Amino acid sequence: MGKAELRKEVQSVIDKADDQFLKKVLALAKNYEDKDEDYTLPGPPMDVETYRKRIIEASDRVKAGHYTSSEDLEREMEQW
Repeated sequence: MGKAELRKEVQSVIDKADDQFLKKVLALAKNYEDKDEDYTLPGPPMDVETYRKRIIEASDRVKAGHYTSSEDLEREMEQW
């Protein structure tokens, strides 16, 4: 369903709605407008091949012992 069809169907529901429903829809719409959150990561999107390569590289680092254990992190945090 395209945007025009969605708008038409939503308008049809709104036209038949009672006050309680309209107040809820209005609150939802205002809350939606207030969102400035951006859930995208910086930089260009990653293709599947690059994503898989980075997973393998990270796994190899862990297997080689290049990671911080929870215990080491807790000791480090105590010195902050």
